[in-house]
Amino acid sequence: MDINEIREKWSLKQKNKQASVDMWNSMAESFGDFVLPNFKDNPFLKLLEAKNMLKQDGLALDVGCGAGKYALAIAGCFRHVTGVDLSPEMINIAKQKALDYKIQNIDFYCGDWHDLDIKKSGYLHKFDLVFAHMTPAIQSGDTFEKLSAASKGWCVLAKPIKRTDPVSDAIKELVGISERRESCDEEILFAFEMLWRQGYLPQLEYEKQVWNMKKTLDEAYGLYVNRVKTYQDITLSEEEKIRAYLKTLARDGFIYEDVETTIVTLFWRV
Repeated sequence: MDINEIREKWSLKQKNKQASVDMWNSMAESFGDFVLPNFKDNPFLKLLEAKNMLKQDGLALDVGCGAGKYALAIAGCFRHVTGVDLSPEMINIAKQKALDYKIQNIDFYCGDWHDLDIKKSGYLHKFDLVFAHMTPAIQSGDTFEKLSAASKGWCVLAKPIKRTDPVSDAIKELVGISERRESCDEEILFAFEMLWRQGYLPQLEYEKQVWNMKKTLDEAYGLYVNRVKTYQDITLSEEEKIRAYLKTLARDGFIYEDVETTIVTLFWRV
């Protein structure tokens, strides 16, 4: 495929934006329950260090930063770090985490990367490192190409592939959804080919993971019902069907799900 064919095939799907905001807001508290990762043990941070992507006098941008875990973790390696995320609750927690850790060279903004204008925002070729770690902010050729546009150095994209979500997949089947957008196999293929045809030399690293997820019923409702709504509108009866199904899975008031996946990290220099 040529570049235009990739852009056409890898286009942003129509989705319920408010459902996305509600879903991530519902998970903000659990995402904010972290201790800062370190460069000794964390594979993503070790990669940044090993490939010399850290720049003490440089600027970094975390796209889809969530509660700020990685933006905060690299703040000591840059002059300034910026994080942007769709969820107001995630951003509120990220700001509080910055205060808790007494990190001052960082700013967090609530915004939709899908709609952000790189030129008008002043982001064009501004950052020495631009990364998007495990975020749905990158869902199309357009949102992907913005990473390179914002960078004057390194870009990194980490996505899950070969992913199975037993509970989520069963719930989608309940309402007739066969698509599995949580696993980004095709997106990584599009991204690699796009970079290759643009003259970059993209590199890949893989890491198998199992996520042992545990959520209260209310947290599970917020995640699974709103996730379904990002695929299609559902009726009240379908929503109740999802809630009833989750109740059958509850053990001591919690929903458990073991998600198996491989994290692929794609990185390139502009």
